[in-house]
Amino acid sequence: MSVEKISWQQELKQALLDIGMESELYTSDSFLLLKFRDNDELYLNLLSIADHPGVAETLALQQAYAASGKQLIQLWEDIWFTKPAQILSRISALLGKNQRIHGRKTTVLSITQPEADTFLKENHLQGSAKARHRYALVFAGQFVAVATFSGKRNMTRKQEDYTSVELIRFATADGFTVQGGLSKLIKHLIRTILPSDVMTYADLDWSYGKGYTKLGFELVGQIPPAEIWLDRLHYIRYFPHRLPEEITIATEKLTDPGKTAYLNSLNYSRIFNMGNLKYIIPCK
Repeated sequence: MSVEKISWQQELKQALLDIGMESELYTSDSFLLLKFRDNDELYLNLLSIADHPGVAETLALQQAYAASGKQLIQLWEDIWFTKPAQILSRISALLGKNQRIHGRKTTVLSITQPEADTFLKENHLQGSAKARHRYALVFAGQFVAVATFSGKRNMTRKQEDYTSVELIRFATADGFTVQGGLSKLIKHLIRTILPSDVMTYADLDWSYGKGYTKLGFELVGQIPPAEIWLDRLHYIRYFPHRLPEEITIATEKLTDPGKTAYLNSLNYSRIFNMGNLKYIIPCK
């Protein structure tokens, strides 16, 4: 007797139910969406690798939800397969289900790159990245939040002694929300290295950047949706200019249809993100 394979969307719905979040799936035009029984402000747009609407249609849907005061998260199939725990933690935080800790009850600690890597791989959807400055908030002997920053970069086009630092990653431990935590870490960085500003990006797949605005960041730019090639065998994402060297060499003289056919033959699929918002908070 054969066993019917459960879809990844149903798997997500069950995983949410297992941690106490009731939801339901429904269709809207060519989209499959998920809404929560006790919240009418957060929705998930479930995008499958093999069959999904185009970027223009998806962007129009997101803008329509934003205009009505609702947040629409773009959740891709490959992200669910590779980061299920982080997704459930992020949704729990957005729905206000986490244990809340006030930042004033935490202590700032400078940490190593390996310590940051371990924490961010467990708690950030994009994993870790190399950083110059790394700080954790400690509560009851454990890391409850980590933020990483670049070194100071000279911005001479603004003025001779102007420097900028990028907030690269910020994440809280699974099950925790640290009120004022990111603000505390940014203020610590500013006091420590004295940059002229701190800049960062909000991932429009998951955020409209409202949290940064509340911290005093100013919206200074927007990066449009970007094409991504997904290696379906290993669930690795590549921007077109960062494809493996052997693929870049093999496709450099091909037309776009020829390149697409070649990449499809290697089990690569073309997907996209919704772009980013760029924010800056002046420090001087």
